[in-house]
Amino acid sequence: MGQKPSSQNDNVTSSNMDAIADIIKSIPKGDHLTAPEVYELAKQRGLKLSLSTVYRTLNKLKEVGNVITVSGDRGLRYESVDDQAHDHLICLGCGLTIEFYDELIRGFGHNVALRKGFEHTTSRFDILGYCEKCRVNNESHKLEQLADSLFNAIEKCETALEDLRLAAEQLKARKQARMTQPLRLAQGKLDETLREIDYIIGNTIDPGKAAEGN
Repeated sequence: MGQKPSSQNDNVTSSNMDAIADIIKSIPKGDHLTAPEVYELAKQRGLKLSLSTVYRTLNKLKEVGNVITVSGDRGLRYESVDDQAHDHLICLGCGLTIEFYDELIRGFGHNVALRKGFEHTTSRFDILGYCEKCRVNNESHKLEQLADSLFNAIEKCETALEDLRLAAEQLKARKQARMTQPLRLAQGKLDETLREIDYIIGNTIDPGKAAEGN
């Protein structure tokens, strides 16, 4: 049985490359598209391409230098090559990508290549972190966790105080001369409380100290 010929739609053709490159060029400056997003835009334009063809076409466009990729939590995203080389700030929370140009970073790439014996042609930096909105959200979640830890420490402390109060009452009533075990239990709970407080202190920034740092 003869092998079924592959569909032209599954091949990387020059017309496919031109069409995909045009889609990438049409997006607003600073935006970046994933391959599935490019695929959806291609369908909207009436292009009959499979997702795998879009992936292969994007890879070919990258090979010939018509598009570049940006990495992030959403996977690879694509943008058109423009006249000015630039770098990216990428939010790990929401995927926000901000383009910027910094001469110092440009020079850094050249100097590193020179020190390592490379002939520098181009360099690109993706700086990963959290945007202001995600940072606020992450900080709020962190504060909630610290508050829960503090309430847990308070509960342990109250339990330890009850043990100490009971031991003191028994001593006062001369009901028990040896209080080692209940005191050890109370001590253990207080030690856990102190460790909990140390953890909270270590993960909390004093506003006054933060201001001094600025």
